[in-house]
Amino acid sequence: MRAFVLLLSMGLVGCAGAGPTHDKKAFFQRVDLPRWQRLGIDATFLTQALDTTHSMSEFFDDVWVKRWLDEGKRLEAIAVALEAANDPSAGKAYADAARYYIVAHYPNPKTPLKKEAFEASLRTASKGMALGGIAFDPIDFAAPMGQLHVVRSKPLGDGVKRPVILVSGGLDGYKEELALLLQGSLAGSGVSNGVVLVLVDMPGTGQNPRPLSSKGHEEYSAIIDRLASEPDIDSTRIGFMGLSFGGYWAVRLPQVEPRIKAAVNFGGPMTKAFTLGNFGRLPDAFVQAALQVMGVKDIFGLAGVSDSLAKSVSDGLASNTRPLLTINGTEDSVIPMEDTLFPYTAGAPRTFFLVPGDDHCAMGNLELVIGVAKSWLDRELAAP
Repeated sequence: MRAFVLLLSMGLVGCAGAGPTHDKKAFFQRVDLPRWQRLGIDATFLTQALDTTHSMSEFFDDVWVKRWLDEGKRLEAIAVALEAANDPSAGKAYADAARYYIVAHYPNPKTPLKKEAFEASLRTASKGMALGGIAFDPIDFAAPMGQLHVVRSKPLGDGVKRPVILVSGGLDGYKEELALLLQGSLAGSGVSNGVVLVLVDMPGTGQNPRPLSSKGHEEYSAIIDRLASEPDIDSTRIGFMGLSFGGYWAVRLPQVEPRIKAAVNFGGPMTKAFTLGNFGRLPDAFVQAALQVMGVKDIFGLAGVSDSLAKSVSDGLASNTRPLLTINGTEDSVIPMEDTLFPYTAGAPRTFFLVPGDDHCAMGNLELVIGVAKSWLDRELAAP
């Protein structure tokens, strides 16, 4: 029997904004601003950068990128000096530099300067992990589709097998950013105490080699195959959390991967979001990111890949019998509400947590919704 619970946080939380608007700065004020605040960007630096930026298209301009790249280089130089002096704060300093490089290559490393920033974000995040400034470790391994790279929370070495939560970003949220975001929010809600977190790049993004397609589930399955060999992971208790486009895989992956016990979808596109009409109303920065991630040259190629993604998730919806929690803001300016409610049409257990007035992925209330997702996954992944 279908279980449908609509949890409206009306009156419990502050709303991030008043709904979709034609203001060209609205999206990054409502979504990117709280995202980067929680990433740990200096408030004054962030305010000054956004005050001189008028639309998301400027995120591709060299002036914008260089501002963030230069600050990352300044902080990285400090980190290098601290490491040379064997200062224990070097790891945190590398993590601080990585934050600015991450914003520099947002929403995707398409231009030469953005590619430089992306490589710098990998370098400094790796150093931050190695020196203890970021609480994750890298796992690099060969898979049928090529070399894959993920990061996982550091093992405790106590011989206890724990459930695992795979966390996937979307078009513009790579594993290094997730590590910095969730290190604060998830640690605050206690996730790191009870589960192993594994952060992955969605197919077509970051260090995931193949362009995004309806076969993207194969990358996630290859990662699960590899994780089964980790001594502290209980492979019978695997959860999945997908943010933004990663939310698509929270619905799609359990349709074809029986090892997923439960999944959380944060504002994932499903069907209507993939239409040309919806792409046409999105900021150009998103469309450019989608073109690169899907490996196509124009809007017609984008439509072809999008159609196959929409068909795959629709065709498999009835077979998805694993519990699913969908989280989003009620005023998502990227994903139509029809897509947020799309999983309700299946017969499996479905739970919804919608934050009134918030935007994409309820980013304005990140701590709240991460806590909700954590509590829900705790219950679903509990030992029999």
